[in-house]
This record gives sequence, C-alpha cells and structure tokens, in this order.
Amino acid sequence: FFKSRGFGNIMYRFKSIDIIQNYLSDKLSALILNVTSSIIIAVILLSYNVELAAIVIMASLLYSVVRFSAYFYIKENQLSTIALKSREQSVLINTLKFIQTHKLYGGLHRIHNQYHGIITDEASVSAKSQIITMIATNINQFISGFRNILVLFVAVLLALNNEMTIGMIFAFTAYSVEFSRRSTIVINLIYKIQLLKIQSSRLAEIVHATDESGLGSYFDLNENYNLSARGIYHQYDKLAPLVLVNINIDISENETVLLTGDSGSGKSTFINIMLGITEPVAGSLFIGGVNIKKTGKHAIREITSSVLQGDSLFPGTIYENITFNDSLDNIDQIHEIANAIGIHDVITRLPLGYFTQVGDMSDFLSGGEKQKLLIMRALFKKPKILILDEADSNL
Repeated sequence: FFKSRGFGNIMYRFKSIDIIQNYLSDKLSALILNVTSSIIIAVILLSYNVELAAIVIMASLLYSVVRFSAYFYIKENQLSTIALKSREQSVLINTLKFIQTHKLYGGLHRIHNQYHGIITDEASVSAKSQIITMIATNINQFISGFRNILVLFVAVLLALNNEMTIGMIFAFTAYSVEFSRRSTIVINLIYKIQLLKIQSSRLAEIVHATDESGLGSYFDLNENYNLSARGIYHQYDKLAPLVLVNINIDISENETVLLTGDSGSGKSTFINIMLGITEPVAGSLFIGGVNIKKTGKHAIREITSSVLQGDSLFPGTIYENITFNDSLDNIDQIHEIANAIGIHDVITRLPLGYFTQVGDMSDFLSGGEKQKLLIMRALFKKPKILILDEADSNL
C-alpha cells in the first residue's frame, strides 16, 4: 500500500488528522453554543413580531445559499492545494534524501525550478479561494445592509399602526444584529465541516486499506525449521511476464544455500515471498512441514532475521537500531556480536559510543559500517533462519 504512494502524499494525508482534531476540539463547542444561541434569539424575535423575524431569518438563509453555492469551487481549489502540498512535501523529502546525488549531477537548478513552480501554483490557487471568499463576504454585507433597511422600514410602519413601540424597535434591532452574527458563525462553521470531508476522505483511503493478510497467531513449530517451497509463481502485474516460474526448493536446518541468477531474475522477490512480505501468485511455502497459511506469517518472522537490499538504519541510537528498544539488559551480547563482526572499535570511538544517534542519512558512517550494523541487528535476534540479500555488497 505505502510503496505505491509517495512519502509526501502519505505524510500530508496524516496531517489531515491534526486538521480534523484541531477543528473538532476548537470549533465544535463554538458551533453548539452558537446554534443554541441562534435558536433562543430566533424565538425572542418571533415573540416580538413574526413578519420582522421572518425577514431576519430569511436574510440568514439567503447568506447560507450564497455561501454554499461557492462550495464546489472552494472544494476544487482545496483538492488542488492538497495535491500541490503533497508534491511540495515529496520534492523536499527527495531533495534532502538525495541531495548529494543532485549536487554531483547538477540537479539542484532543476529542483529549484520545480519547487518554485509548485509554490507559484499554490499562490495562484490560494488567490482564487480568497477571491471567492471575499465575494461571499461582500454579498453577506450587502444582505445584512438590505436586511437592516427592510427591518427598519417595516418596523416604522408597525409603529405608525401602534403595533410596536420605539423601545421594541430598538430591542428587536439589537436582537436581529446578534442573531445575524451568530447565524453567520454557524453557517461558516458548518461550511468548514463540509470542507473537512475532503480531509476525512483522504484519511479513509489509509484507514480502510486492507490489512496484511495471513499473519496468524504464533505457532509452535516443534523445533523443526526446514523450509520448503512448492510450485511458486509470481508476477508483479497481471499483464507483466512471470518473474518466478514453478520454483521448488527444500532448505534443511543447518544448511547454507546460495541463490544465484541474473539481475532481475527474481532472487529478491523469492526472498520476500519466504519472509511473507510478498504474496506469490501461486504456490505454497512450508516451514517445518506445515503450510505457512496455517502457521501464519508471524511464525516465520519469529524465527528469521534478514538483511535486505533496501534495509537502512532508522533514526535513533546505534543500540536502539540493533535491539529495537532502549533497555541495557543486552549490552554484553551487543559487544560480543560487534567484536565478532569487527565494528566494536569503530563504535566505541564515536562520542557517545553505542548511544550515538544515527539514521538513514548519517554521513559519519561508511556504507560498509552501516551494513555491519544491519548484520548485527539480524544476528542479535538469534534467528533459526538467516536470510541475506547481497548483505555484504559494501564490505
């Protein structure tokens, strides 16, 4: 799911959570308060005079029609803004991640132009939204002014007919202004709630995405860790050629197996199938003689460790990268593995040793040193099955 979408797209989707949370926490109570106040004031206006109250209420309804008539255009602009923000985020992430490559191949000017184009488009879309909002605001001001004139005219006629006093007219005018203010707030808040549907729909694609299937529960393999594959077929797309065709293999405990083949022949794909990362088009994988569909993917992941081509260090300390926690209970084991691999001295020379912060963009570690840390991570787990996909390419 996540591989098929850009980092910027996914990150900006998650920003929708903050937008929705902030709105609900800050504005929901205001909406309830203003709706309640508007209803109470409307009842008071009706108690003064039904005709005048109808004018005031109709003016607010007219504003709501004007406001929501612009919804389609604002929605389109919002979608354009979101798409541009996602692109901006993606460009920024890719620039930071591959800045050395861009520098060496003269790509910074292209990135600058690309980023400048996105910012320009964002400003253009924002200007359109502001113009539409300004037009709606001006129309509301016109409606309010016309309403006040009409209310005053009808009120004077009622006063001449001795149906209202001057004091009642002043009181009604004050209440009508307050009703207009409150109802305008309610209309604007409801309008923004409608716009929140755009954010919620973007989140829905992630929330409603199908979970990884076949995880299962942790299965007792009875100390039998033999791996078998039967009739494995795989293709990346229904129209693409088969990458793996009728693969059958048996790997016994304590056996070392080397997979060789041309680039793109499916070696990494087969490894991903063994780890339960990729689902084969056809065929079955067995562990301890039991189909992995029965044991679940947890079973094989519990007993395996791997160093794959795309693996990297995550932001955190060296210790956390190896153990996936910050407990110091395993420090002696870590030292033993580091000495065996030949990286202990390198780590201890760092200012904070094993508690030095690293990440996929750390430049004080060589490619080989990073790869040794990944191998340490795999060995620390004490796996029954160790899978390495060109894990020594930098050594």
